[in-house]
Amino acid sequence: MKIRVKKALVDDVDRIAHIHVSSWAYAYDGLMPQSFIESYTLEKRRKLWSNIIERSLAEVLVADCDEGLVGFLCFGQPKALNGTEVYELSSIYIAPDKIGAGIGQALYNECERMLRLLKAQKVSLWALDSNERALNFYTKQGFTLTGEINKERTNDLVLNDVELAKELSA
Repeated sequence: MKIRVKKALVDDVDRIAHIHVSSWAYAYDGLMPQSFIESYTLEKRRKLWSNIIERSLAEVLVADCDEGLVGFLCFGQPKALNGTEVYELSSIYIAPDKIGAGIGQALYNECERMLRLLKAQKVSLWALDSNERALNFYTKQGFTLTGEINKERTNDLVLNDVELAKELSA
């Protein structure tokens, strides 16, 4: 499968929203309450991604193959990091039937290439502490745990997001 990574366009919003919802449900099945998973609706994701892409609030990359869009990645500088050389990877989602096909790697490679062009010194991200697939992927990319934890309460469950970071050398 030939994977092409490009900057997302407004025309990509619908497919990005579908990938986000289906991948979210796949990735977090059994790790989060079903009601929380189901709160990620297509309508909400369409609004989110349309806003981000139309207003250029972050960099959104999509992975395209002969079958169409199969994954996306989003990164940028949150307001708290503006003016620094630190960026945040906020999303990377792959169509569930394409996980393991190298799409995440292709997206991340282009993200890191762009970060280096932006003179980024560090990239960070947050991941659910029980999401072993994601943690393994990020570790393979050179990310390490920072020790920071963000606790999120949903219903009767506390979800722990852990921060990972990677120093980008010149």
